[in-house]
Amino acid sequence: MRKLLMGLLLLTSLSMLVVGCKSESTKKTPEQLFDECASGVVLIYCESYHSITLPTGQTMYMTGLEENGDAVNVTTDEELIKRNCNRMFGTGFFIDSKGDIMTNRHVLNVAMDEFEAQEKIVASLRRERQTYIDSMEMARRAYAELEEKKKECYSQDFFGNVYVSNQELLQKINIVMANVEERFNGWRYLCDFISANANPRAIKVKTYSKLGIAYNNTHVEDFDDFLKGNPCTVRKISRREDADLAIIQLKKKQTPEHAHVFDVSGKVMKEKESKSPSDYINQILFGETPMEETDADDLKMDQQLYMIGYNHGIAIAQTREGIKAQMTSGKITQLPDGIRLLYSIPTMQGSSGSPVFDEDGTLRGVNFAKATLNDDFNFGIPMNLIKDFLKE
Repeated sequence: MRKLLMGLLLLTSLSMLVVGCKSESTKKTPEQLFDECASGVVLIYCESYHSITLPTGQTMYMTGLEENGDAVNVTTDEELIKRNCNRMFGTGFFIDSKGDIMTNRHVLNVAMDEFEAQEKIVASLRRERQTYIDSMEMARRAYAELEEKKKECYSQDFFGNVYVSNQELLQKINIVMANVEERFNGWRYLCDFISANANPRAIKVKTYSKLGIAYNNTHVEDFDDFLKGNPCTVRKISRREDADLAIIQLKKKQTPEHAHVFDVSGKVMKEKESKSPSDYINQILFGETPMEETDADDLKMDQQLYMIGYNHGIAIAQTREGIKAQMTSGKITQLPDGIRLLYSIPTMQGSSGSPVFDEDGTLRGVNFAKATLNDDFNFGIPMNLIKDFLKE
């Protein structure tokens, strides 16, 4: 009985000591958070263009379609469209050791809705039919004028024999005539296609895109530093409309050793609330705080949050010392509803896909959109949707 009482007294004493030895707060300073996390946040570069192939065999290239279906930057020269392609920047962050990077779907989902594009293209062609007919007529006249001009390149000798007297001019005229004829045939094919009650499904639309990344504190001289230095592929895109998420992967499938990897489990390590006698003894004698894995606490109104990203893409990130990410902060301004977070963190285009985390460094969401164009309220995708996406 005496031993039992002594044991209880010892346990009581240890318990009282532990009460006065609460574990220190896990909150970190902004400098600590940036130093820890910035290496895992990358600048994403994506370039793209589209091709349209008609049943006539003609292929044209463009950077996109306007609402009425008119092609933007349309050309038949693929090399020209490559030099003038769409260029987009966004942010992403590593989520494992296999080179997987989480970002927003809209940062890299550049493919067109083929069905919608086909309908718009045919409608645009029909509106422009008279323009093509007028262009054909202009080409006929130009061709006839060039034929007349060719007569100046020939002369006649004393015996009436005709010979070329200006070979250089004749060659130039023939080149121009070939170009005019090619354009005429293109317009004629278009008119024939339209007149034959063009079937939108007969048009082939294809998207070409490339992806690459750059790391914080590295030098970027041109776009090839992204595309050839750290090329990526699209590995997964969310099927949910309300989850603007995607995963890209380094082609080498390996996260650099220096890069911070964000925990996307939604779990955190916390001090045990209920401790065994051995836990108390280990804490007092050896300084080992008993910990257990648990879900992160629910976000609260006015809770402090941070975000690391590349606001405005390369334009702001580029410095004399290489590209540098920016960290911004704000607070929860609306209680989460399981679909989105609303916070007062200021952002610019390019910060899409940035990680949003709390003062402990725990990931709380992925930034994806401004509430309105002219304010500093922004939306993030919460952890429950992130975890669902990873299970898809």
